Amino acid sequence: MRAAKARGRVGGNPALKRRDPEAIAQLSAIRDRQYMADLLAGMEAWLPKVRVLRPANSWSKVAKSLGRLGSPDQPWTADRLSRAVRRLVAEGLAEPVLIEPAPRKPPKDDILLVIAGIKGADPDLSLRTIAARLEDLRFRTPRGGTTWSASSVKNLLDRTKQQGLM
Repeated sequence: MRAAKARGRVGGNPALKRRDPEAIAQLSAIRDRQYMADLLAGMEAWLPKVRVLRPANSWSKVAKSLGRLGSPDQPWTADRLSRAVRRLVAEGLAEPVLIEPAPRKPPKDDILLVIAGIKGADPDLSLRTIAARLEDLRFRTPRGGTTWSASSVKNLLDRTKQQGLM
């Protein structure tokens, strides 16, 4: 390699180095065929489990349950699994229902009990005061934040009334 470099020759694909669109397209097509071949070679091992778990579960849960059924050097991740299943669906090798969004998890109702308790202990409390107490108790907002807004508290108070907790 040193002798070739001394003569002015360097390794690599000259067409790719000069960014020839035809060479780039050819390399892309080769990589795409290899990706599909890899998917087809191993899909009997993991696709049946995906069919059982999707769309009722998120991609991350399905990937975690698959564990190392992917290639040994690359375990399944949520993104990698999602891309693979979407590609199989696009090729007509898997059912479109697999790529439908997973249902949202229902919110936990323990926060409703806490809000009902706070409001029941002192019915004259303002929404801001209830929000401050929730922050003091370190309850997370429905979206995972730490600062409560009055509208979020109002929404939860309405839900407690609908469920008959107040």
